[in-house]
Amino acid sequence: MRLIPYRRLLKENRCHTAPPLICSQQPAANSQQPFCTRGITMIEMLVVFAIMALMLALSAGTYVSIERSNKAQAAVSAFDVALRQARNAAVSANAPAFVVIDDHRIVPWVYKTVGLWHFEDRDSYGRSSGAFHEAVMRGAELVNEGKIGKAAKLNPKSWIDVGSSPDFDLEDGGFLEIYVRSGVHKFSSEQFIFQKQGAYSFSVGAGGVLSGNAGNHTLKTPTYRLTPGRWTKLAFAWDRLATRIFADDAVVAIGPGSAPALSDHPLLIGHSESGSFIGLVDEARVMTVSAGREVPIPLQCTVTSNLAPWSAVYFDSDGSLDMRYHAGPLSVTFTQNGKARSVNISMLGQTVRTEVVDVKSETEERADEPLTAVKPFKPGKEDNR
Repeated sequence: MRLIPYRRLLKENRCHTAPPLICSQQPAANSQQPFCTRGITMIEMLVVFAIMALMLALSAGTYVSIERSNKAQAAVSAFDVALRQARNAAVSANAPAFVVIDDHRIVPWVYKTVGLWHFEDRDSYGRSSGAFHEAVMRGAELVNEGKIGKAAKLNPKSWIDVGSSPDFDLEDGGFLEIYVRSGVHKFSSEQFIFQKQGAYSFSVGAGGVLSGNAGNHTLKTPTYRLTPGRWTKLAFAWDRLATRIFADDAVVAIGPGSAPALSDHPLLIGHSESGSFIGLVDEARVMTVSAGREVPIPLQCTVTSNLAPWSAVYFDSDGSLDMRYHAGPLSVTFTQNGKARSVNISMLGQTVRTEVVDVKSETEERADEPLTAVKPFKPGKEDNR
């Protein structure tokens, strides 16, 4: 390579560029003279950079839109998966389950039985067999007039001790269920059905008012009254979303969520220092609730549903929708950028996903089935359902 003077190049009419150029010593194929190549000007470089910046800006917007769409799609898929997992867990554990949609998150909750006693046998030490934990009958007797088979007969000086296992802490949520038949003609004082001192309790008070306590919150039935002399299935449930009292599988009272404190005291059936239950008890069951993996919902995504007044989907132990909470099929819709993705749940607990691009036309077609925005359920001090 050699440097050719600029004036000589102009004289020979071989190059028309202003600056000196580096030319190759190799001659062109059709010429006996050396050839030269022209460089890139600053204007050309600026034009190329402008085109690249424009393409990058357009692609970035498209990328953000696709990313948001993918997040919404992932939230719908995660919700569908959570529903299926909760339903399968309810069937396999023979216990309720539910999925909460609250504050831009999806959280599945599953109940697990930690204690179940049928009161069908008793050894010489007063121990009665049960699922997971034995029960010790402190003066209680077995009689043949049970709801199913035999039952435990309680009086003011007898009760059932099921122990102080950590399984009965129930700090995230619990479910106490039992069949009772009162032996009194009139409730004049409080009689405790379940009690773990310092943590939670379930009792029947004067006039047959049911009362459940978990932590610092006490829930009472405003209108329901327990009828003496007949078998009744009672239950008290709580979690961080709500507290509930059931009578024969019907919700008779509901209140805000609660969390009990930890206590080393044993869980007693039919006894408390304040008053003991008088009558028969059978089929006692204690369940704990545990949360699954939390899935966030994108902030740009709007969630609407017909879950009101709840903010959760409840499954019964057979995998169908729990009729104590839901009177019909459910629909939960995730809307973002004019695209609505819905998950429909039938009364059998089966899910079907649909997608609608034109949200406005879909809303007009289903104007008779309005959907409300999902909000955390915050009941009043006492509410009867």
